Amino acid sequence: MLELNYKPVLPARMDCGIGICGAGGIVNDAHLPAYRKAGFKVRGIFDLDGDKAEQTAARYEIPKVYSSLEELAGDPVVQIVDVAVPATQTHGVVEVVAGAGKALLLQKPLAEDLETARRTVALLESHRVLAAVNQQLRWDPGVRACSDLIGRGLLGEVYNLSLLIFVDTPWHLWGWLKEKATIDVLYHSIHYLDAIRFLTGAQPERLYADGSTCPGYDARGETRVCLHLGFAGQLRATVLTNHHVAFGLEGQQSELRVEGTEGAVIRRLGLLMNYPKGVSDGFRYTCRGLAKGQWLSTELEGSWFPDAFVGPMASLMRALAGEIAAPETAVQDNLKTLELVFAAYESMRSGQVVRL
Repeated sequence: MLELNYKPVLPARMDCGIGICGAGGIVNDAHLPAYRKAGFKVRGIFDLDGDKAEQTAARYEIPKVYSSLEELAGDPVVQIVDVAVPATQTHGVVEVVAGAGKALLLQKPLAEDLETARRTVALLESHRVLAAVNQQLRWDPGVRACSDLIGRGLLGEVYNLSLLIFVDTPWHLWGWLKEKATIDVLYHSIHYLDAIRFLTGAQPERLYADGSTCPGYDARGETRVCLHLGFAGQLRATVLTNHHVAFGLEGQQSELRVEGTEGAVIRRLGLLMNYPKGVSDGFRYTCRGLAKGQWLSTELEGSWFPDAFVGPMASLMRALAGEIAAPETAVQDNLKTLELVFAAYESMRSGQVVRL
């Protein structure tokens, strides 16, 4: 059996101090469990709701609860601030933290419009601090293993990527999100667009998107999406999502497919089915040069939640230590993902293909 390279590269030194800004569900259910497993050092936490911060600190044995963002930013034992607040608040947090010279890991999306995202990046660059965005699907074990197969040339020339997501998403868990005019692409399929960029190493030349919701559903924005990306040559990528598949697991599907001239991969993203409990992941691949083209199944350690959350932080730590030139999901790179997101909304409004 082929040994796949899919685990995140950890920094040489593991004593970099992390301060957390935000004590919501994503921090409690993903960030902190991942950091605990990795052995990262969380020094303190702040939230506008002090009780939530105290509860999270007690749950994860975090030694300090800050009374203000300024106190967190000024703590000398903190080198990286992990920001997990609503996107509308990110720029304001960056103003304080970057001004204190701290590196930042920012929740996705970086902003809810491209102009604000660019202003945030310019602000970070003016303070000369390192910053990355938590686009952690790139570090899902199956996505990383797929990248390994592509990098070894075992799939040949990749010509098609598909993300097929037909699930029953409990949108009621995020009442604030149902009120937004931009839902799936900005807050969900942004992960798929970023993973496509990662796996292909390319930016598409054109994009078409159509978004809608379910008849009678009370969301303002799109909860069903069809996205098609055209690259140079024969490479194409498609994202199809429907978050209203409400007739049991048997009719649901959540997978990434990558097809090349010499092989193919199917990665089941089990988290999205029966969310938030999820079902088991899966990873199958076939290559003409291995096992006479038979399909092989491999069990990978970890899953998207929480394990993939190690990757963005580890990458930022390595960049801060000078081990790599820049974090993999640096804010500058993330602007290219956001350009696809907002091109998708432009295509939805116009009904036309957008040239990139």
